[in-house]
Amino acid sequence: MIVPLSGVSVLGELSRSSPKRARVLPLRIPKSRVTKQLRFDKIDIHVLQAVQEDCRRPLETIARELGIPKSTVHYRISRLEQTKVIEGYFAKLNATKLGKDYLAVVLVRAKYGPRYHERIGRKMAAIPGVWAVYYVLGENDFILLARANDREDYMLTLERISSMPDIERTSTQVVAKVIKEDPRITLA
Repeated sequence: MIVPLSGVSVLGELSRSSPKRARVLPLRIPKSRVTKQLRFDKIDIHVLQAVQEDCRRPLETIARELGIPKSTVHYRISRLEQTKVIEGYFAKLNATKLGKDYLAVVLVRAKYGPRYHERIGRKMAAIPGVWAVYYVLGENDFILLARANDREDYMLTLERISSMPDIERTSTQVVAKVIKEDPRITLA
């Protein structure tokens, strides 16, 4: 279904400053692509940065840094959780100390078909040891990140990937040294 959207386009914004107004046509975007644009103010940004840095930081500390009541910080965090901007809280574990220091980047080429990326992506994501699956455009279809105890453990993971009927080819890059690994999002 196509939904006409009202609103001002870039052309409409520019036409406000000119004496003659340009005609702004409504944009027609498929309903499945219509998303509500969330807006963030300086308080939201600071709260998000604080939670990313240390999700155990007391609300009182964040409130004191911003000069606002603790209840406001609590409300902002609740709203950010409800709108799925904050999707969860996790401890950052040291993979080496847990014996999971064999890290591999796997390039996967799959058989093309309708919605194949969703179907195959879900199957690969369910394989133990695979901790990231990215559907990409280009020569390969997926990039996987996998952690294992050692080469033998990784080979079991690779065997599970390679034995899937929809997988045509894999290519593995073993990580020699992690230079940077930071899942935090930079906020302006």
